[in-house]
Amino acid sequence: MGINEPESLTVLRQHRLNELQELKSRGTRLIGYFCLYVPVEIVRAAGAVPVRLARADYPSSVAGEQLLRVDACPFCKSSLGLFNSDPLYQQLDGVIFVNTCDMMRRLPELVATRVRIPVFQLYLPRTSEPVPSRIAEFTRQLNRLTEFLSHLTGTTPDRERLLAAISTENQLRSKLRALEMLRAVPGSGLKTSRFFDLIALATLLAPEQTLTLISEIINPPTPPAVDECQPRLLLAGSIVAESDRDLLNLIEERAAIVADVICTGARLVEGEVATTAEPLTALARYYFGRIPCACRRPNDRLYQHIQQLIEQRRVQGIVYQTLLYCDPWRFEARDLRRWTGLPMLEIDHDYSRQNYEQLRTRIEAFVEMLCSLKR
Repeated sequence: MGINEPESLTVLRQHRLNELQELKSRGTRLIGYFCLYVPVEIVRAAGAVPVRLARADYPSSVAGEQLLRVDACPFCKSSLGLFNSDPLYQQLDGVIFVNTCDMMRRLPELVATRVRIPVFQLYLPRTSEPVPSRIAEFTRQLNRLTEFLSHLTGTTPDRERLLAAISTENQLRSKLRALEMLRAVPGSGLKTSRFFDLIALATLLAPEQTLTLISEIINPPTPPAVDECQPRLLLAGSIVAESDRDLLNLIEERAAIVADVICTGARLVEGEVATTAEPLTALARYYFGRIPCACRRPNDRLYQHIQQLIEQRRVQGIVYQTLLYCDPWRFEARDLRRWTGLPMLEIDHDYSRQNYEQLRTRIEAFVEMLCSLKR
């Protein structure tokens, strides 16, 4: 398949930011969320606009150190900094958090007290086995979330509104999954850095806008152009922020990232919500049952999913990138290396470009090593 971009994604994003400002001026509530375990269907059914908060950069991370200790997660520090500098963050009427890692369990209090935005802490049982009691508890949490949103918007997410939102999000995830698979097709023209940009835009645009965009960017099939010495890689590890593409660009100068298990990448569009059960129960089962993050236990399904991707997409190596002080993912590196048996390049970073050229050299050496193994 070929990829065509009818309009710059940056331009589309700016158009949407202008739309959101107009919607807010007319009384529509904007609700920010950080985690892929937040059911955006409930936010939409409450008449609000969900906005994924996944931007980060080094200057905002430095600014966030005024509220968090130096050895805190760079993404969390950056998020705090952006609440004081990013116009989108400053327009939010509420923020939804999930108790995933330690820093994300502590961030809501700082946002509520220092930034003074209403926050909701969604409790997700840390044990990922879907036993009935845990699903029941998560369903109760979603009921609490509907009450929080109803209070902010004045609209109750009733059954009909929830079913409509579920249908729309299922369709959107299906289209994005089909697009995501093109990364593994030689000659498709879809790089992972561009796919991540599309995912980021999809969490900002209205669903119908994203569906139109996807239909416009896919061209008829074109003859594949295959570089026999371009290794096929899987990307794993910490969140890859919306404005952090340097690492992906460095990798894709020499290799093809054909799969990922990043929370701002393909994991965001996995599976569908059942439409045969009560909406909140169906949402609870779907979001609770997502492929586990590194902070949940057991996370065997995460490793099984990685192994399946390796086999299906003929992965030859893994780039394992973690943010500094991101303990949940940092501690998984050894087990993943042992589980897959594949060559793995481990990278720690903090959004700065101080070691940019050193990182380029490490990536080039890793790619050359993989190419030598193929000969």
